[in-house]
Amino acid sequence: MIYRLFFHTCLFMLILVAATSASAEDAESNWKNNLELGAVKTNGNTQTMTLNSALKMVHDGANLRETLTASANNSTSKNTTTAEKYDASLQEDWKITERDYLFFRLGFESDRFAGFRHRFSETAGYGRDLIKTEDFSWNLELGAGLRQSRFTDRTRKNEAIGRAASNIGWNISESARFTQALSTEGGKSGWSSKSVTGLQHKLNSHLASKISLKLDHNSKVPAATKKLDIETAITLVVSF
Repeated sequence: MIYRLFFHTCLFMLILVAATSASAEDAESNWKNNLELGAVKTNGNTQTMTLNSALKMVHDGANLRETLTASANNSTSKNTTTAEKYDASLQEDWKITERDYLFFRLGFESDRFAGFRHRFSETAGYGRDLIKTEDFSWNLELGAGLRQSRFTDRTRKNEAIGRAASNIGWNISESARFTQALSTEGGKSGWSSKSVTGLQHKLNSHLASKISLKLDHNSKVPAATKKLDIETAITLVVSF
């Protein structure tokens, strides 16, 4: 299972890096990329291994903003997998004013412990930068689209969904940055909601440490499965 985690992570990264080559607008100068890596291993009375990784790539041009993300999380206890999650997304924002934009988003999720093997979603809508200064930013998005799900019981569901999201970024000081990302999307087969809170401390121009709290809630899950997953992580962030 550990090898599968690294395989999927590398696959996501290859897809995202390949997608960036398609951008022709300031492609070399305006990309901001962050790679997060974290691992915890215990031996002795307990034998556990937890690995998590995340990649975010943003290209912000004069008229178009592209955001690509991918993450993978795997936990094992005594060689038995206890958690396994993967997700990736590509979002294109077309700026119509200084603060308003239209977006189109492609999303992928996989979490068999939450009851679904994979989910693909395609959503479009409207977004606005409510606050946009050098040290503080806050935007809201609202849209709708389609989602295709395959559940662990091998059933499938195609449906129309709604989506809402909010992102906050605050440079507390020259070395500390606070982030808060909220999102929810869903339809008749359930809603998937996420909250990711992070505090990042810059070590140098390319490295930072980060403490994050992630809440992942699914409104409909199989019997004996909890609706809420909570993940606390300390990771190393590489900027390039």
